[in-house]
Amino acid sequence: MERTIVYLIRHSEQLKIEGTKNIKEESQINNEKIVLSVKGEMKARELSELEEFNNIDVIWSSNYVRAVATAKYIAYRNNLPINIDTNFNERKLGNLETLRELGKDKKHTYTEEQLMDENLKNIDGENRIEVNKRMTTSLNKILKDNAGKKVVIVSHGAAIKFLLMNWCDLNENCKLVYNNSIIEVESPSAIKLEFRKENLENMTIIK
Repeated sequence: MERTIVYLIRHSEQLKIEGTKNIKEESQINNEKIVLSVKGEMKARELSELEEFNNIDVIWSSNYVRAVATAKYIAYRNNLPINIDTNFNERKLGNLETLRELGKDKKHTYTEEQLMDENLKNIDGENRIEVNKRMTTSLNKILKDNAGKKVVIVSHGAAIKFLLMNWCDLNENCKLVYNNSIIEVESPSAIKLEFRKENLENMTIIK
């Protein structure tokens, strides 16, 4: 049985906008439109040049601008189209004003709180179970349709962490742990998952 290799990539560094924001759109739509910073574009290109990304067969991305902008370099290098799946989108935060209230007096970030409590969610937001379910559903279909191939999936920090909880433990510092190794999900980062059918055999950080 051939191994299927999935490279789970967190998008590169996004642009932080410090100036005035005269925006009437919903916060979720605004979040989806955030672009990469200049440094983020450079890091995304550098990531694509890693030897691991030779001979990729399939590329999937969330529909967020910063994820597609990260995927485009690997797509260009391998002469491949970018497939879009909203199941790989970032966790919906929901009502940001309510979220700020939830964050008061908390020792951990909201993502860490959700890692510890799979049912925690904000008004109009998603919890860890909901994100994990949609991510896992799409991953399993990709594994079924692309047995023996090399697949890239570009997604987001919280969503990736929630998916990795399928195979990782959570230590006392809210860090993901696989085979006694801490799995960091930086921006950008690339985690190599090796499967036989839908069974994970190994996980390593390559960036």
